[in-house]
Amino acid sequence: MNLESKWLEDFLLLAEVRNFSLAAERRNVTQPAFSRRIRALEHMVGAELIDRSQTPVALTPSGRLFRITARTLINQMMDGISQLSDLSKLGGNVVRVAAAHSLASSLVLAIQSALPVGRNHPLLSMEAIDVDDAIEELREGGCDLLLAFDDALLRLPPYQSLCIGQAELSPVCVCDAHGRPQFQLQGDDPVPWLAYSPGSYMGRQVEAVRAQVNLHAVFVSSMTDLLKKLVLQGAGVAWLPDYAIKEELKRGQVAIIGASHLRLPIAYYAYRYQARLHPAGEQVWQALQQLARGKARTG
Repeated sequence: MNLESKWLEDFLLLAEVRNFSLAAERRNVTQPAFSRRIRALEHMVGAELIDRSQTPVALTPSGRLFRITARTLINQMMDGISQLSDLSKLGGNVVRVAAAHSLASSLVLAIQSALPVGRNHPLLSMEAIDVDDAIEELREGGCDLLLAFDDALLRLPPYQSLCIGQAELSPVCVCDAHGRPQFQLQGDDPVPWLAYSPGSYMGRQVEAVRAQVNLHAVFVSSMTDLLKKLVLQGAGVAWLPDYAIKEELKRGQVAIIGASHLRLPIAYYAYRYQARLHPAGEQVWQALQQLARGKARTG
């Protein structure tokens, strides 16, 4: 097999910019030459990687899988060169993680503490984005690992999943100076509701109990942290995951209100492709496995 590294770099850039002309310009070659190199790569791997029928171009299912492989190969080559020349191994140790906003802020410290220390330890590159966008990042091969909520499709091949925690999504409001909840859900008057975007994961969960309480939406967002800030300002009631309000509950700043059936169980997972990651990525996956085992013992 005569696989050239420049073909892999061509492919990775094209997967990012989704445009042959722009990719060719950035690679400092003519577009016909760039297109020939992509065709040569597809011939070498025996699969069509680019769907040219779309504008902008898109990755085929095979292309999505190969994007992980290509990035891993490039990282491994750079890692080997760095060892031989005693250069920094930073590039080969970076692990790209896409995460739902609330999970990124709550899990990053736990993951970081579980990672090995030393000169060659993995370096997390965490991007916090909307849940559905994060899922698309993994499907498109734009990240090594994904931290998100339960998704039935991502628990099937060609993906691998790991349940790393359970949580509870509960209606919460701020407390007054005497520690009493500012709002109640049992009355006849509508309660101001800080809602998740209807199409978001959290929004879909809350919709299951939406009709059981008298709510009046006053704000909508897909971001848990933003809804939490508005709750603390007394703007209304929001369903928030317990891991996001631990300290506020301890300090008596907020209270969980309403009947117990309004509290919704949720699970969160780490996802990846089944294909082997580069060494640093595998180390982070092992750290996530340790985190999952620890939560299982304490749960």
